[in-house]
Amino acid sequence: MMQIGDLAARAKVTTRTIRYYEELGLIAPEERTEGGFRLYSDDQLRRLHIVQNLKALGFDLERISAIFRLKDHADTGGDLAQAMITCLVDQQAELDRKIECYRQMKERNHQAIEILKECLCCSIRVLERDCHQCQVYQQHPQVPDVVECAIYEGCAKGLAHQS
Repeated sequence: MMQIGDLAARAKVTTRTIRYYEELGLIAPEERTEGGFRLYSDDQLRRLHIVQNLKALGFDLERISAIFRLKDHADTGGDLAQAMITCLVDQQAELDRKIECYRQMKERNHQAIEILKECLCCSIRVLERDCHQCQVYQQHPQVPDVVECAIYEGCAKGLAHQS
């Protein structure tokens, strides 16, 4: 048996993480000492490793908790397999949404880099320029927000007056 600090060290997480996982019902101490100290076994360490591995695969803690509870609601192995399939199909759909989001982010970043490469020869002082009037800016029908936030003057002028 090990105390929470030992479990945290072996699992490479903080004691705060373990307590949080306890609040969520993902892990529970095997027992407590007479003094109230939490004691954990290798089973809790294994469960903690499973949680960490599933998190690394993109599962959120709510879904991990639901996966751990699946066996409580299944009568047969087939029922459990069907519940797992449903869970994994949902996770696959979530991953597909994230991949599409990352693809769009990558495309916007690429577009921003290409626009900014055209600005490398600009010799106008930063505080004296108006990028929105620049020919490079105007030749692009849509400028990514990441570029726009660096050149946008409206907010910066308002903030400067507030200081």
